[in-house]
Amino acid sequence: MKSTTYGALLAALCACAAPPLTAQARLDSIFARFSSDTSPGCVVGVAQDGRTVMERAWGAADLERGVALTPASILEPGSVSKQFTAAAVLLLARDGRLSLDDDVHRWIPELPDYGTPVTLGQLMHHTSGMRDWGSIAGIAGWPRNTRALDESWVLAITSRIKELNFAPGSEYEYSNTNYNLLATVAERASGKPFPVFTRERIFVPLGMTHTSWRDDATRLVRDRALSYSSTDGAWHSERAIESIYGNCCLLTTVGDLLKWNAAFDSTRLSGAGLREQQETSGVLNNGREISYAAGLFITQFRGQPVVMHDGATAGYRAFLARFPRQRLSVAMMCNAADVDAADLGYAVASLYLPRLPADTPTTAPSRRPPAVGPEAIADKAGLYRNLRSMIAQRFVVTNGKLMTESGVELLPQSPVAFTAVTGGNRVLFDRRSDGHYDLRVVTPAADTIRADWVADADTRRETLAGFAGAYYSDEANTTVTIVVDSAGALKAVRIPDLDMPLRPAYRDAFRSAAGMLVFTRNSAGQVTEVRLTTGRVRNLRFMRR
Repeated sequence: MKSTTYGALLAALCACAAPPLTAQARLDSIFARFSSDTSPGCVVGVAQDGRTVMERAWGAADLERGVALTPASILEPGSVSKQFTAAAVLLLARDGRLSLDDDVHRWIPELPDYGTPVTLGQLMHHTSGMRDWGSIAGIAGWPRNTRALDESWVLAITSRIKELNFAPGSEYEYSNTNYNLLATVAERASGKPFPVFTRERIFVPLGMTHTSWRDDATRLVRDRALSYSSTDGAWHSERAIESIYGNCCLLTTVGDLLKWNAAFDSTRLSGAGLREQQETSGVLNNGREISYAAGLFITQFRGQPVVMHDGATAGYRAFLARFPRQRLSVAMMCNAADVDAADLGYAVASLYLPRLPADTPTTAPSRRPPAVGPEAIADKAGLYRNLRSMIAQRFVVTNGKLMTESGVELLPQSPVAFTAVTGGNRVLFDRRSDGHYDLRVVTPAADTIRADWVADADTRRETLAGFAGAYYSDEANTTVTIVVDSAGALKAVRIPDLDMPLRPAYRDAFRSAAGMLVFTRNSAGQVTEVRLTTGRVRNLRFMRR
């Protein structure tokens, strides 16, 4: 274990209401599982008022060669990198080279026509509806870091994506595609390779001398820590072999990340106003403000504002946060894939923050008996499909109460409005012409998620046989074959990498390890296509051949 202690440590820790020795001991406790040369580990840095007051490291940078992590080790912060991409685009906007209102097609005309503009601002705030290119590649049989692809490959995959997950500006959904595209836009607007532009405009001016991009995964990087994942109790190497940037893939130290955070409390990078721009949350078309700004989450911790992002790529995990009221910054990078970066990062921050009240618990809805008859509860029972995830959940009536299958009671506020006892969601029912209900779930954050009533699965063998056949996705550039196995169940097959059981979920829909598959029929009742929804990809079309 290595540590670097600065002369200001004692005063700074006292000012932050944590006795020095206690803070040191607590740090060791937080990272105790990494206090060995046979384990990967973490590097942590803390700054107060822009001055680094602590940097320490636990664990190994290279398990095969017995090299220890140090505060000077270079690791990857994953999606923490997005804030640098956003800053590059904002700098170009301040230069007058582009506008956040520009349609992305102005800069990347090779993208398909989505039937509606997609602005750079929507890319920046993850409200574009863009499907995640890494998820698409995984569907095709090439998950992230299984191919040595570069930005040209990323653009080629993205250029095949013909549909959006949702109308631009109508929802928030995190997608790496947004930030790969922003990096390409920055290159074309600046006339320079993205790594060169960011080095000249961000890294060099801020003295981030140990920071670069993984634009060439084969490049030798002095002091780089390797990354690892654990399988069956043994550590295995996780190689980052993609030569990409924008969405992830910065190479840096905790010291350089603290320099970046310190720049937010000054005007060194681009004069006044850049910090405010980067910390301005996105707004949906309906006026709802989201928590994502320009490569940053604007959120709270123990009732205090915090500006943060965490990240993951290969076996690296990272956390970078600023607590503006306390002028405190925490930077952490780890090379172990099983780390929960946000949990550890906030645990470190807690040692240096004043004692703050815990978050106020959500108030449970009133249990005063409403004037709603039992029939208004009973007719809400049924199977309802979330139209984002395509996953269905059954509502049941137990002892006169409307319950979700996961055991959450829905209290009636009116015949068509219910409130979840836990979580605070409101469930609003809309009667259909066939007598069933569709519904809207309104979250405490004012997000509205729609669901529709669906019929139970038809598992008769002759029905399942009707789904058998080959299905091709031009977006993923792959074919999957649906077959009925010897036990009469469906599975999806692709040689050599796929042999996946499909479990009936509701009428014409199946659960799988890859996500939800929903088959579509024509007017004659024949199956013509199947749509896959998984993670950051919704309703990806596979046409029957």
